[in-house]
Amino acid sequence: MSTTTISSFSRSIVFKVLIVLIFSMTLVVTGSILIFTSKQTNLMLEWSFNNNESMLSQIGYMASSEMKQFGDRLTLLSKTSEIQSLDPNTAASYLKSYSISSLFISGETVTLYNRENSFICDNSMVGIPTESPYPIDFSRITPHRPYLTPWFREATDAPPKRLFGISIMNRSNSSGYLIASFSLRRLWTNFPNYKIGRNGFLVAINGQGEILYHPDLKRWLTDTHKINELGFTEIDPRNYDVKKAQFQKLYDNEQYLVNYYFDSNTDFGLFAFQPKSEIDDLISSATQASLAILAISIFIILIVAAWMFYMLGLPLNRITKHIRKITDGDLDVEDIDVGNRKDELGQLSKAFNTMHDTIKRQIKELNAHRDILEQEVKERTKDLEEVNKKLELISKTDELTGLPNRREMNETIANEMGRSSRTHKPFCFIFIDIDHFKNINDTYGHACGDVILKSVAQTIRGLLRKYDVFARYGGEEFLTLLPETDLEGAAVVAERFRKQIEKMTVRYADFTIKITITLGVAKFDDRLGADRSIQMADKALYQGKEGGRNRVIVWKPEWVTEADYEAAAIELAALKKNAEVPKGQNFELSIDYLDDEPKKGNGTINDVVEDEESAESEDKQG
Repeated sequence: MSTTTISSFSRSIVFKVLIVLIFSMTLVVTGSILIFTSKQTNLMLEWSFNNNESMLSQIGYMASSEMKQFGDRLTLLSKTSEIQSLDPNTAASYLKSYSISSLFISGETVTLYNRENSFICDNSMVGIPTESPYPIDFSRITPHRPYLTPWFREATDAPPKRLFGISIMNRSNSSGYLIASFSLRRLWTNFPNYKIGRNGFLVAINGQGEILYHPDLKRWLTDTHKINELGFTEIDPRNYDVKKAQFQKLYDNEQYLVNYYFDSNTDFGLFAFQPKSEIDDLISSATQASLAILAISIFIILIVAAWMFYMLGLPLNRITKHIRKITDGDLDVEDIDVGNRKDELGQLSKAFNTMHDTIKRQIKELNAHRDILEQEVKERTKDLEEVNKKLELISKTDELTGLPNRREMNETIANEMGRSSRTHKPFCFIFIDIDHFKNINDTYGHACGDVILKSVAQTIRGLLRKYDVFARYGGEEFLTLLPETDLEGAAVVAERFRKQIEKMTVRYADFTIKITITLGVAKFDDRLGADRSIQMADKALYQGKEGGRNRVIVWKPEWVTEADYEAAAIELAALKKNAEVPKGQNFELSIDYLDDEPKKGNGTINDVVEDEESAESEDKQG
């Protein structure tokens, strides 16, 4: 590998990353040490448990051996001639001799009974026979193996004892029984020789869970106490077992490592309690070593991190800030300066500075082009807004009269229906038709007809309230909506319209033209709906035409037939199904002669009027 290649690689970020990976591996090793320390902690705990278990087995073996030796001595004693003689004087002297009395400690008694279970003698120095403190079942005593009674106390403050009994077989004389008491004090003297940690302690129990020994004799051996009083839940000492290391919280609120041993043959169990604090002390040394290693590792990592921050973090941070300023629109920011670095960061900085200059040049060009486009867009938008306003006005307004058209009126009716249902106030329709409008067109021309339409529209509009609605509904017909107006009030308004038009004179060229109108009035009936209610006004208008024109006809509610209501109910049900139809379209009138009549002539509105007048004349002639 050439020197140039090595030099280039040494300046590469990849090389620096490799260095970081080496230190990362150091961190992994540190983690491995921590894991190893954790396992060592578990091993120390298991070691303490196993050590205590071994110690407890030794103590248990010592206790079992002590009781076995006691039984063996009693067996040997029962085979001596002095005891087998069953002679009170001989046996008593023998039991009180130094060689025999030294085998027993203070408080232990040896008593001889005949086969009738009667007292013969004992080793008492006072010579007063002592009764057995515990009832003896002589039938269970055999000559080959000592019989053991359960543990008992002669007094509440006395040490626990148990009786050993063995049968005396003498062929020349009758048989008897030798009974000896075994005091637990024999074992107490040996317990201090066994250490459970530094501050651990032993507790001895019997199969019933009664405490036979506790280091605090005054508290725990002045009366009968159970092992549960130390802090255990209800346990069966004969079946209780501790197979792995576990801690138990005792009465002093301290945690202890527990070991347990029980000998069912001697009805004797042992608990070993080692404070958890001692275990923690054993573990602390390994923990401190691990912490030291961890601290060293962290220190190394911090040094590496500082170096990485200096070599990579600071330059990248400067580049990031530079990019953020450009992103925020600050194109005049200075170029990135990373010194004379020749690695990837240096190359990246130079490339970005070049790109920055290119972006600034192109942004200026784009801004200039954008200004031109924005100006064009503003002009086009303004034109579109004006056109939309005109289109909206055209879609809602009749071009000739400037009144709302039929579509706008239908939307207004829909709104008024909703308002009336909330306020429970009536509203009425006035249907208006210019009399003999076809004759006016025929006589004076269509232009004159347009002038008359405008004049009628302006006159009636001037007679309305600000919230009344007046619309051109088709041809020479107009429709008025009177909110919050009953039938009588609508009739008065219609009569006012009629009189005002009757007084009006229209001048066209050299002609003076008189005009009259016929009006039909109807009240909105929610059972009929808007379409049928307007048809009722149209029917009233038709009656006025047949009655001679120039009059107001009010359609009375009692004129509505059940057939009308049934037809309206069918139409309204169909409208409800069409929920997506735009507002206002549900109320398009179905008056055939307004919408469905073929248009003739030149297609102007006056042609439509002429056609309708012609059709009306033909109907009357027929």
